[in-house]
Amino acid sequence: MERPKLKVELRNDTGKEVNKKFRREGIVPGILYSPHDKKNILLKVKREDLLKLLSEKKHGIIDLEIDDGQKNFERLAIIKDIQYNPLKRQMVHVDFYGATLKEKLTIEVRIELIGEPIGLKEGGILEVKLREVEIECLPSQVPESLKADIGHLKINDHLTVGELDIPKGIEVLIEPDRIIASVYPPTKVEEVAKEEEVEEVTEEEKEKVEVERPTSAPKIE
Repeated sequence: MERPKLKVELRNDTGKEVNKKFRREGIVPGILYSPHDKKNILLKVKREDLLKLLSEKKHGIIDLEIDDGQKNFERLAIIKDIQYNPLKRQMVHVDFYGATLKEKLTIEVRIELIGEPIGLKEGGILEVKLREVEIECLPSQVPESLKADIGHLKINDHLTVGELDIPKGIEVLIEPDRIIASVYPPTKVEEVAKEEEVEEVTEEEKEKVEVERPTSAPKIE
C-alpha cells in the first residue's frame, strides 16, 4: 500500500500572535517529535492539504515531505493529535510522531462495515457503537481499515471486536467483547423516538429560560 504524502515546512517563529497570523493565512502550526530526535521539530502545513489528507481517511502512516528552506527531506510519521478551537471549529495545532519501519506503532484505524444485516429486512434497526479501534503493529502492516462483516446479523444479534478477522501481525488493543454493531427489534425504534420527543421538550424549556436570563459573556477573539 502506497503511503500518502504531506508537504510541510520548518518554522522558527513561535508564540500566540505568530500562530494567529499563521491561521489567518490558512496555515496550521505543528510539531514533529519522537524518541529518535534530540529535540522537537517545529513545522507548519497548509490547512487545505491537511484537510484533504483527513478527508481521504489516509492519515495512518504518512511520508512528511519537509522543506527546510534549502532542500527537502522525508520523515515517516503519524498524526498523533489535532487540536481544535471549539468555538470557531478550526484546527489550531497538529502533532506528528516520527517513526521507523522497525518500530511498532499504536494507532487508531477505522472499522469498515461490510454487507447489510438480515435483520434490517425484517424491520430491525442497526446501531453502530464502535467506528474505530486502537491497534499495535509495524508501519508496513497498518491497514486502511478493519473490515467487519455484518450481513449475517439478525434481530437481537450483535458483532464484537473478538469476531473480527484480524490480519497477521496486528494486535487489537481493546476488549474482545466490545460491541461494534447491533440489530434491535422494531420496538426499539419507538422507544428511541419517545426519548427524543421528551428531550426536545426539555430543550425548548431550557431555551426559554436562557432567553430570559441576561448574559455577560466575555468577547472571545
